[in-house]
Amino acid sequence: MPPPANRYQQAILGHFASRPDAVFCRQIGEAGETELTWRDLEGDCGRFANAYRNAGVQPGEQVLIFLRHVPELYGAFFGAMLIGVTPAFMPCSSPRQDPVLYWTSHQELLRKIRPAALVTDAATLAEMREAGLSLDDIRVLLIGELPAAELEPHAVGEAAIGLLQHSSGTTGLKKGVALSYEAIVAQIESYGASIGLDTDDVIVSWLPLYHDMGLIACLIMPAYFAIPVTHLDPFHWLGRPASLFDRIVQDRGTLTWLPNFAFEHLAGTVGRRAGTWDLSRMRAFINCSEPCKAVTFDHFATVFAASDVRPAQLQCCYAMAETVFAASQTRLESLPERLSVDPLSLERGLQPVIVARGEGVELIETGQVVDGLAISIHDEAGARIDDTRIGEIGLSGRFLFSGYNGDPARTAERLRDGVYHSRDLGFQRDGRLFVLGRMDDLIIINGRNLYAHEVEAEIGRVAGVKPGRAVALAYYDPKVSSETLVIMAERARDAGRPDEDVRRDVVSAVHSVFNVVPRAVELLDEGRLVKTSSGKISRSENLARYRAGQGAGATKAEVT
Repeated sequence: MPPPANRYQQAILGHFASRPDAVFCRQIGEAGETELTWRDLEGDCGRFANAYRNAGVQPGEQVLIFLRHVPELYGAFFGAMLIGVTPAFMPCSSPRQDPVLYWTSHQELLRKIRPAALVTDAATLAEMREAGLSLDDIRVLLIGELPAAELEPHAVGEAAIGLLQHSSGTTGLKKGVALSYEAIVAQIESYGASIGLDTDDVIVSWLPLYHDMGLIACLIMPAYFAIPVTHLDPFHWLGRPASLFDRIVQDRGTLTWLPNFAFEHLAGTVGRRAGTWDLSRMRAFINCSEPCKAVTFDHFATVFAASDVRPAQLQCCYAMAETVFAASQTRLESLPERLSVDPLSLERGLQPVIVARGEGVELIETGQVVDGLAISIHDEAGARIDDTRIGEIGLSGRFLFSGYNGDPARTAERLRDGVYHSRDLGFQRDGRLFVLGRMDDLIIINGRNLYAHEVEAEIGRVAGVKPGRAVALAYYDPKVSSETLVIMAERARDAGRPDEDVRRDVVSAVHSVFNVVPRAVELLDEGRLVKTSSGKISRSENLARYRAGQGAGATKAEVT
């Protein structure tokens, strides 16, 4: 006898039966608007579920979905979940990327994951094959070739893996976070309560669904609660940032999630038209996915005061795939707390020293821990320390991930004794969490997570760069109030290539694989990168050198 349907499956199936003609999602892109009802979604789920079965995909096996902003996204994903198949959204190459470089970088990923099937369209499949991507033993399902079929769900238990989240912006060895149905429901019920989510809400988002912020906050959670969502094509939004506000007004939106850079992007591109929109109905613009900046909130609130934006509408969230989504959230309708601290006290192990406002570094809280999780602060050895001191943020509770897909060693390293060690630095004050940034080489650029060593490895393949002699750095640019990517690399001896050609190829390689354009590429003579006593390249010293503009023997170029 099959196990009873888990609570997430029950919710989706219940919406099919009780609200077939209600709006599930409005999808906006270059081709216009597509409105999907719950009846439409059920039909699409039936087509994909039937296709997975016919392809021999079994419950518990994995399906990777490589689709751009098309209506079939939703049926491919939920159709898998409703028969116990584990889906994962994956990014496709962007129009500005070199598709050969991009798809070649995914070969190791496919070898590691070994998915049972891959969902895509004919054009993307052609890109993959032209790049030489090996798809042996992987059944490829093309969205234009799937016949209609009745949905026949297959119930799986709460402990089964419901989906995989893969970190955006990384390449072949990106980690897949495995999330059980039980963890998913526990998270979204807790987080929904923390923001007072109800049936009057409407979510408007431009976020890609392969990123945890877009996937959980703007698809998995609203689908569970039957909250309508408007999804804008991310590339459409980047080219037409005003479209977010247009849809908020048109669809009577109440919630949206944005990384810090998006607040600045909106203020800088459409701020002069602020009087065009009435945004007073919005309950919250929630800053998430990269360090929240108080100065960004001030700028956004000032620019869009003409749109009736109030400072209390600007809120913060600390989230990660390993806790499904939110770990902490500021209280909606209240102003997030700010602290001015002595910058010299912002070192690991210290307790931040509070100073008068305007005299130090201004920090903004990311809120109180959501119900079901606990936050702890840890020293370099992993031992717990006083929460008011700066240390690594640890998380424990009811909705931790089940592990990294196919990577037990990394799972054991990060998930110890029931505590997930986040590699983020922060501290707590009066029950409020303040996040300072990453511990190691994780660079966040425009909301994208980049591991420096992966970027450096790609740079090392460029002709004219000495292999193993490149460093990727996060440089805070006050012009955009966000981190930018800076590359420093040593020239290969006797490479015989002009610097401008090497820089161009470095930019092309980084953008093609990671979809990020470096702010600058600095080339140095061999031996000029600063190294530690053990011979490793020192990121901190080279970053300080870049800031001071003292790259002796270097040439550099700003990327525009």
